[in-house]
Amino acid sequence: MNQIFTMYEKYLQSTPTSQRASIALNHLRKVFSNTSLKDVARKVPEYIEGRKASAGTINRELGVLQSALRYAFKHGITNFMPTIMKLPSPPPRAQFLSHPEVERLLNASSEFPEVDRFIRIALMTGQRKEAILSLKWDQVDFEANLIDFNDPSMPFAHRRKGRGTVPMSQALRTYMESLEEDCLWVIHRGGKRVIDFRSDWAKLMKKTGLDITPHILRHTVATHLAQKNVPIPQIARILGHSNSQITERVYAKFSPDFCRQAVEHLTV
Repeated sequence: MNQIFTMYEKYLQSTPTSQRASIALNHLRKVFSNTSLKDVARKVPEYIEGRKASAGTINRELGVLQSALRYAFKHGITNFMPTIMKLPSPPPRAQFLSHPEVERLLNASSEFPEVDRFIRIALMTGQRKEAILSLKWDQVDFEANLIDFNDPSMPFAHRRKGRGTVPMSQALRTYMESLEEDCLWVIHRGGKRVIDFRSDWAKLMKKTGLDITPHILRHTVATHLAQKNVPIPQIARILGHSNSQITERVYAKFSPDFCRQAVEHLTV
């Protein structure tokens, strides 16, 4: 297995998910490195027991193990595929901010200009952190009145998670027009793209008393849209989901009309 992990990690360097997968491999190596291929399945319960992480995290890491084994099989390094048993999938999470919490966040974020710009765009588009931080001005079309968060020029663009093409509301358009187009990137620091803002985000969380990740802003947008009875397929299109079933599974329950017509037929 150590040989398989080494070869797979080298392959990962040419993929957009290399950093996250490498972290998973570091955990997997602690249990599986000195294991022969025929003993991998037998050691999975030991890995689960000793990992001390959430079911979602463990399943993601076992997914990396599966991918490494599949890579080895596909390239003729091994001649069979062990079966990897995972934990039951945890229920989808949908933590989101209330409207007063959103106001609290916005009132405090002006002290951190790049984070403030990210938050405002996130709350008006529902896009992922990476999609917003990598947004260029040539993706903002004021004539068509939309922002296309898909950038085909990015490395591995075809393998990245789906991104939305979002029509600009009047509020979003006004905000985008207020920003100076003096750089390639919409969010930048000294003319350079902002890769991350962990330090400023931690300071903002301390200042507001909130404890969320930037991704919760995306959940917040989707949840608020569902609460306002926006059709699930439209929410899916905005979020960039390839299948509206994903959106429905997580957010449909927040819609006031969710199954309302059906339960009206249930009387005793």
